[in-house]
Amino acid sequence: MNKSGLLLRLAISISFAAVFVGFISSQVFFKLAYQKNLDETQASIEQLYEVVSPTANIAAYLGDQELAKEVINGLDNHQAILAAAFISEQFSIRSDTYQSTQNKQTEFVVSSPFMPSEQLGTVIVQHNLAYIEKDSQIAARFLSNSLLVQAFVVTAIAIFIAFYFITKPILIIAKSLHSLNPGTARRLKKPTFHDKSELGNLVEDINLLLDKAEDQISQERLLRSEIEVLEKRFRLLFENSVAPIILMEPRGNILLTNDAFKTLLERIEQPIKKNYGAILSELFETPELLTRSVNSAFLNDEIAIGEHRLKFKEENKTIWLQVVVSSIVTDDLKSYYQITLNDVSKKRDELDKLSRRADYDALTNMTNRHAAEKQIDQLVKSKSPFIFVLMDLNGFKQVNDIYGHDAGDEVLIFVANQLKQLTPKNGLACRWGGDEFVLILPGVDHHQFETLAEQITTRIVKPYTLVSRQANVQVSLCMGAALYPYDSNHKSELIHLADKAMYAIKPESKTPGGRSLAFAAPIDSLERKYE
Repeated sequence: MNKSGLLLRLAISISFAAVFVGFISSQVFFKLAYQKNLDETQASIEQLYEVVSPTANIAAYLGDQELAKEVINGLDNHQAILAAAFISEQFSIRSDTYQSTQNKQTEFVVSSPFMPSEQLGTVIVQHNLAYIEKDSQIAARFLSNSLLVQAFVVTAIAIFIAFYFITKPILIIAKSLHSLNPGTARRLKKPTFHDKSELGNLVEDINLLLDKAEDQISQERLLRSEIEVLEKRFRLLFENSVAPIILMEPRGNILLTNDAFKTLLERIEQPIKKNYGAILSELFETPELLTRSVNSAFLNDEIAIGEHRLKFKEENKTIWLQVVVSSIVTDDLKSYYQITLNDVSKKRDELDKLSRRADYDALTNMTNRHAAEKQIDQLVKSKSPFIFVLMDLNGFKQVNDIYGHDAGDEVLIFVANQLKQLTPKNGLACRWGGDEFVLILPGVDHHQFETLAEQITTRIVKPYTLVSRQANVQVSLCMGAALYPYDSNHKSELIHLADKAMYAIKPESKTPGGRSLAFAAPIDSLERKYE
């Protein structure tokens, strides 16, 4: 039996209460029985004296001692009387067991048989206390033992009733509940005789609770299965994603990455770490720009999207990544960053190629007119002084007509190489179109340009041997120059002035030893086509 079981506790509690109540009751009833026995003894002694009182009255009246002794002997024969004494004016007779110090005795008046009011003597009856107490104890003990037996019987019956109607049903309920698995269709049965009792109501409440638990567990299982399916799909999507995906804390601690990110780290020869700075800034060449653009987007509650270049050790190789950073805030107000990296290097290369095609001449690999005009716009916008030089080749058409366009292209490449070699670092040489070329020279004054123009003329007028034809050809050039902002502060007007000056000097440049450079005439002497 379980030492902490409900039945054992109940039995001990009832037994203790029964013993305690039985003990107190036995003590009370013992005293009551003892006192009752004393009263009954006193009454029996009085009755006995009433029987012998006529004899005692005659013995006292006649002074007959023998008759008085018979009265004493008759009293002594009673078990409740220890001794007796007959005292009168004529004699005094006592029993042999008479004690003068007896504290429990009864005195009876002996009167005249003819005159009851006349007292002739006294009969003293001493009680047999030992007999009375023993007899009382026997009676009281019997009564108390009966009460104790009754208490034990009542206790046993109470324990049986409590076990059968309370403890046993509770144990059955507890055992059934212990073996029952929440979420199943199994329910508790009501104990016998407890359909409408508190235990029956308890079973109903438990079954109702089990119904709710089954519903919740069923819903939870359904949701869990759906979550598992979604988790497998997201994991499949996450792990097989070509784009690196990173989940990190705002301070830079990486919590989760996919294999694509590890592959990227191996590609750029970076060790695998738990932290690469805020927003992976250590991996990029411009971390300040990356951090600033992300913070700016977050301030406007937007997703940060930008293209940034990775640090890469190999020369002539660059890796451009589109960095997509979104901020995630959980229900417990914790912030995380989700970073997705997309390799846009090919796109950047294609854009660079397109930009190069847009800004460079395919034949001479020089910047074209489009790029030159953008450079002029920037210088005009910044109000930086520069010289705009427009050049045209003399004799180029004859080379094309005699040797073909391949020879003409070779001459153009030769002229372009000479211009690129002689143009200062801060200057720009470009092919303007056809056999026309342009120089844009910021920070060069009038005299410095004249020296540069002589060097260019000397280089270009030298005979050139055509590789494809093994023939020597010779071209010359004429140059028209306009100064910004001295001659004009408008791009179109500046180009017009240089063009005018170039065509003005062209006839002289075809003459051997003639001048090949002309500066723009004052603007007041020209037609103002561009205001």
